[in-house]
Order: sequence, then structure tokens, then C-alpha cells
Amino acid sequence: MAELFVPKIIDELGDVVVKQLGEKINLVMSVEKEVANIKRKLETIQNVLHDAERRRLKEEPVGKWLEELEDITYEMDDVLDEWNIKIQKPKNEGTQQNARTQPTLWSKVRSFIPSLCSCLKQLPVRSDIASKIKSISEKLELTLKEADEFKFITSGGVPDSQDFKRIMTTSIIDESEIYGRASDKDALRNQVLSESSSQGRRGGPVISVVGAGGSGKTTLAQLLFNDDRVKNHFELKKWVCVSDPFDEKRIARAILESPEKSSLGSLELEPLLQLLKETFSGKRFLLVLDDVWTKEDSKWKPFQYSLKDGAPGSVILVTTRSLEVARVVGTTHTHQMALMSDSDCWLIIQRIAFGGRSEEWSKKKESIGQKIAEKCKGLPLAAKTMGSLLRLKDTIQQWQNVLDSEIWQLEEELSPEQQLFPHLYLSYNELSPELKRCFSYCAVFPKDHEIYVEKLIWLWMAQGYVRPRRRGESLELVGLEYFNNLAMRSFFQEIEKAEALYGLTEYIKCKMHDIVHDFAQFLTKNECHALDGTGRNSSSERPRHLTILEEGTEEEMFSSRVVDFGRLRSFLTFPIIGRVVPQNLFCILKYVRTLTLSNCGLAEIPAEIGRLIHLRHLDLSDNLFITLPEAICDLYYLETLNITDCEKLSCLPQRIEGLVHLRHLFNEGTDDLRQIPQGLRKLTSLCTLSRFIARSNSDDLAILKDLNQLERLAIEIEGEVDFGSAKLGKKINMRQMFLAFSDGTHFIETPSCIESVEPPPNLEELALGGYPGVQLPSWLVTKSHANNLTRLIINGPRNISSLHALWELSSLEELKLVKVEELECLGKEFFGVTKALHENSRDALDTLSNSESSFSAEAVAFLNLRKLHFEDCNNWTPTN
Repeated sequence: MAELFVPKIIDELGDVVVKQLGEKINLVMSVEKEVANIKRKLETIQNVLHDAERRRLKEEPVGKWLEELEDITYEMDDVLDEWNIKIQKPKNEGTQQNARTQPTLWSKVRSFIPSLCSCLKQLPVRSDIASKIKSISEKLELTLKEADEFKFITSGGVPDSQDFKRIMTTSIIDESEIYGRASDKDALRNQVLSESSSQGRRGGPVISVVGAGGSGKTTLAQLLFNDDRVKNHFELKKWVCVSDPFDEKRIARAILESPEKSSLGSLELEPLLQLLKETFSGKRFLLVLDDVWTKEDSKWKPFQYSLKDGAPGSVILVTTRSLEVARVVGTTHTHQMALMSDSDCWLIIQRIAFGGRSEEWSKKKESIGQKIAEKCKGLPLAAKTMGSLLRLKDTIQQWQNVLDSEIWQLEEELSPEQQLFPHLYLSYNELSPELKRCFSYCAVFPKDHEIYVEKLIWLWMAQGYVRPRRRGESLELVGLEYFNNLAMRSFFQEIEKAEALYGLTEYIKCKMHDIVHDFAQFLTKNECHALDGTGRNSSSERPRHLTILEEGTEEEMFSSRVVDFGRLRSFLTFPIIGRVVPQNLFCILKYVRTLTLSNCGLAEIPAEIGRLIHLRHLDLSDNLFITLPEAICDLYYLETLNITDCEKLSCLPQRIEGLVHLRHLFNEGTDDLRQIPQGLRKLTSLCTLSRFIARSNSDDLAILKDLNQLERLAIEIEGEVDFGSAKLGKKINMRQMFLAFSDGTHFIETPSCIESVEPPPNLEELALGGYPGVQLPSWLVTKSHANNLTRLIINGPRNISSLHALWELSSLEELKLVKVEELECLGKEFFGVTKALHENSRDALDTLSNSESSFSAEAVAFLNLRKLHFEDCNNWTPTN
């Protein structure tokens, strides 16, 4: 995406020259003139980029010119990385040298010889960077000459999205209303119940819902699945999103998934199918297989056989775009999705676009809107997309521009599967370069993948797509704004919250509609590449981003004939690739920014990982290695390191202070890791530390003293510790904190060490696990931070029998109490009311429903509480 990288490189070129001069390091000499030339050429190119991007789809030569320009910008980006590292390295080495005792004359003479050798070693590096810069300048010169042939319109720079700031204040639209599908739902429900009641062959019929992408197949299946009559009719109901590729093991696990079957991940296909057979045997079931693509009968037959012993009346419901797929799965009845009427499409557009608008404003847009509804061709997703776009348009002329857009001409050149692309492209085309790139990067995910928004933002950051508008602005918050903007335009769906990190943090997760995913792949067909188990690709042969979708042999998956690994900036595995990781992987990924190797059975991480100097995001979670090589500390740019659930990991690298840009360290589930290295104290950019061990009678917590950018922190406490040395009260950015007390922890001093905690002043979420005290710490409600606390979780306290004074937490929105074994009832002090509140007490309901009469004049309890959660409080005793 040249629109994004050209201005980024223009800014960074100036910065790196200033750094070199500021540090008085002549690392790359006599390149100031060449750098100035490159900047001038890039600024000239920047002025025509908007027109070039506009013409990209319609004019193939323009598309090729942009691809060549993108190659050059990637190359320049890599050179700038190398240059920056070489500037910083002498600076860091100099700092270490100054920390030592002042050298004597003889030691100065002795040190001169290795210093001279070091300078001589640097000469090839300087020459290499200088030659690369010269080569890039020459390529840009040719690119400029080619640009003249296209007669691009000069725009004076790439415009930002005009709606960016305004969208941020708008909430995501409620999609609960479904239009035009009542008759479809009734017909499908009648068919399902009729087939089920016919007492036909065991295993049940297969009913297929067939329709174009975006026609509402999944929505219809969901309406049926959640229908009360259907719920009551079937003994067992399962929903599985199948998608493409048809991964037999993943699908079998998804069908069987339950808390009792948590070990399914280790099973091969044969035992999974046997378990499937046992689970469904003799039960009347409804199994929904959503979004089926495979036309290979051999992949479907084993499932059909495993399900054949279901009780009479069982039904398998399949949704698919293809009648051929419906035939392969042995369909006994096909429900063909009818297209929606233009009037129903207009109802969807109205609901979204007119939300909160005056009747007079809406009336003026109606005639244009109805014509736009006709262009939706009866597809609800198209109507939803148009509604999201028109919601951002204030004037009649802006609505008319949508109707008259030349993008509608694309319809003539697209396949039937791509008929929604013009609608999506209208929204996409109005995005800023940053948002365009963030959206299109989502092509790296498999279809129907559950995307965790926070992880998505880290991936965007790793690729350099998130750009702060002012110095010091949080990249993560900017990334969240990007996500909200894209969600407002209906590029994401099924947005919901999910708990993680000890139940403390609430993560947002979402999915992409498969048509929207197709569109992202369409935009990135020359950049994103997916490999299945046979090494076949679904996109470019010269990709920048590689996704591994299925297991396969090393030759199939990693052959140089399949992909040029030297070009990759992303290498991602979804969800598991078994043991297939080639020995030389860490040598060939020269320019990778993102590397995810989660759950790959890695018993060792080779030292060659230190060569991946461009790496920003590294996910090694759920692997078997015992140590991390010290060379990992050479990853100067690394921002996110995920070693979650690496249960055998015994230690972190001693040189960890070398990870100067590390922002997130996820290390929960590393049970064998017993000590944090002292060098961690120098990682002052750290925002997340998900497991820190504080041992009894040690100075471990002093390591946290200067980590004032921390936003999330989890501390495991083993006995009496000195909380004062952590300086938690100075951590003004801290929003979430988890304090977990080991089983052997007892407070033997009075007052206990927990009372010495000076809580972070802006703390919003706090979790206490295994708290050993008789009473909760007094600072919980007496310190000023209590006015900011919105979420409190108390899990497994060992000695607490009373929860007095919590009602004073005026900002608290959620209170979660789990395994409070000593708690027998909630007394009046809990709610600050005159009457005690007990489990199963009629007075409890009266108290909560009639606050004016029950609350004392002096106490108003839990002013903002929305969620009160009790779990495993086994000793509660109802009283009169």
C-alpha cells in the first residue's frame, strides 16, 4: 500500500539522518544528498498516489506500476530499520562503557585496538547501506519517468478520511431487526420439523440452504437454530462454522467441543470420528454446518458414516453457495434463498442510515436512497453496507455521488461471487490509507476466524500501519479507533466481549462476513498467500504475508518453489501445523515483522532467531522449549512477545534489557518460570506484564519501580513482600491489576504487607486471587482510586467471612465473587442498607427493588453497579 508507506518513509528518512548527526555517528557517510533526492522523488510521487489508487482496478498497467512502487517502499523501509539499529548500537555500547570505572591510560591504549577493529568491521555495513540507498534512488527515478506516461492527476498529497474523527463518537448499530425473512424462516422450520417428525432413516435427512454470498443464509440458519419450537424438538443441537478449507479434524473437534472434552486437541481424525459416533448415537440431533465449500465426497463421507446412528428424526442443516456442494452432502431437500425485495433492502438502509436523523432530513434523501436500494440486487449484506456508508453522508449531493459513482461499472467485469464488491469498494475507497491497509491485512486470517481485536491491533502495529497523529499518543488506542471506524462501516460483524487473563480483562472479538473476507483477499491478491496441506496457494506467488492453514509435510509447506520466504513480512499459522517447522526457518525469514508459531511442538528455539532484526510481533505460545536463546534479545524492534502456556520454560534471557521497544510480555501459564531477570527493570516501554513473581523476603518488586508505562500487571505473591519498592502509586497509566496469592502465603505481620500497597491512582479493574487475609485491604475503599474502580473480582479468598464497605465503591459497575468459602450471608454492611440481605430471601428482592424506602439516609450503595456475579459460594445459609 504505497499510499500509506510513501508518507511514512518521507518522515522517517529525515528522522534517521537527524539521529545520525545527533549521535555524531558517521555510520553512512555522504548520503545526505542521496537521501534528499529520495525524499524529493517520494514527495512528487505522493502527489499522484490518490489518482493512481483510484485507477488501480480499472487499469492493469497502473496496478503493476503501484506494485513496483510498493516493492521499492518496502525495500526502503527495511534499509531504514537496519540504519536505525546501527545508529543505536554504538550508543547503547557507549552507555555500558560509561557505567564502568574510568579507564587508565594503558586500558585506553588496549581498548583502541578492538575499537579500531570494530570500525573496520563497520565499513562493509556502511558501504552496504549506502549502496542500497543509491540503488533505491535509481529505481525511484525510473518509477517517476513511468508515472509521466500515465498522466496522473496531482492531488497535493493523500487526503485523510473526512469522517475519521466523527465516526469515533458513534456507537455500533443494533442489528437485531431482520427484514424480509419471515416466510423463509417459516418454510425452513416447517421443513425441518416435518422431516424430523417423519421418523425416516436413522441419521436423519440433509437439508441445504443454498444462496448467493450475502443473501442471508447464515442469518436464516441462526433464526431457525434459536427458534423455541426447534429448541424443544431436538435432544442435541450443535452449530459448526465449516468454511474453507474443509479441515476434518478441526470440524470434528468443533462438533464435539464441550467442557468435558477439553483434551480433543491431541486426538487424530480416526478417534475423533469414533467419539463423534458415540456422542450422537441414539440421540435426536440437529447439526448445523454453516458455510460449506468442499466438493470432495471423500471428505464428507466419514462424517456421514459417524452420524448415521443418530435417533430417527435427526436433521443435518447445511448452508452453502453451491448446488454442487448440496448434491455432494446428499441433500434430501434444498431451500433456495430468495432475493429480498427492493423495498426490504430500502428498509435495511433506512434503519441504518437514518438513525437519529430528523424526519425532514430523511425525507429529502428518500428518492435517491430507493434507487441505491435497487442496486443492492436483493442482497441484505449489500443493503447493510450501503446503509453504513450513507449514514456518514450529510447532504443530498453526497448521496447522489454514491448513486452516480463510476465504481458501479465494475459489476460488468466481476464474477457472480464478486457481485457485492462494488458496494464494499464504495466504503473502502473513502477510507484513509491507514484504514485501507488495516482492513485489507485481515485477508491473512482464515475464513470465519474468530479475531481478537487486541491481537489484530498488535498485528497492524507490527506492520507499521498504525500511525499516531501526535507525539506520545498510544498506538493501541489509535488502533482501537481504526477498528471502531471499520466496524462502523460493517467490515466486521458478531462483535462481542470475551473474558481472558484470569477473568480480569474483557477482550473484544469479532468475525468478518465471508464476502467481506473475499473482498479483502481480492484487494491483496498479490500480497497475501495461503497454503493448505498440499502446498497449494490461494493467491500470489510473490507474497508479503503467508498464512499456513493446514498440516502438511515440510516439502509441501515450505518449498522455495511454493513461496519466496525472503520477501515475507508476515508468517502466520492457523490454528495448528503440527510439528512441521523447517530447521532453517529462522534463517530464511529475513524481513519478517510478524511471526506466529503457536502450538507447533517447538522443543528448541534456535539462536538464529536473533537475525530477524525487523521482527515486531513474536508468538511462541503453547510450545515445549525449556529456554529462550540469549540471541532473542537482539530483536531491537520487538514490541510483543507471547510465551503464554510454555509450561516447560524455566527462565527468561538474562540480556532481556536489549528488548528496548517491548510493549507487551505475555507469560502466564509458564509454571516452571520462577524468577524474572533484573534486566526487566530497564524495559520502560512495557505496557503489559501478565505474570510477575514476587518471592518472600526478596527485592523482586523493585524491578517494577521504573516501569511507569504499565497498563496491565499480574503479580504472583509468595509470602510477605515489600510492595512499597514497586512504586505502584506512580503508575498513572495502570488500568488493570491482578494480585494472586500462592497457597502457602500467610500474612504473619500486623498490619500485613498488603496494607503497604499504594494502588495505582487510575486503576479501573482489580482482581484478587487466593487472598489470605481475614479482611479486604483497607485501601480498597479508602483511597481516592476507589472512585475510578469499575470492575472488581474476588476469587477464592481463604479467610474472608464479611465484605463490609464495598458498597462505598461508587464507580463500581461489576462485582464478581467466586469461591468465597467462608461467606455465609451478605449482611447489611455489604449494601449499606438497614436490612440484611440474604440468599433466597424475599426481603432481598424488596430491598433491591425499592431503594428509596430501604436504603439508609447516610448510605447509598453501589450507585453504578450493573452486574453482580456469585459463583461457588457453597456455604451460603438462607435465613429468615
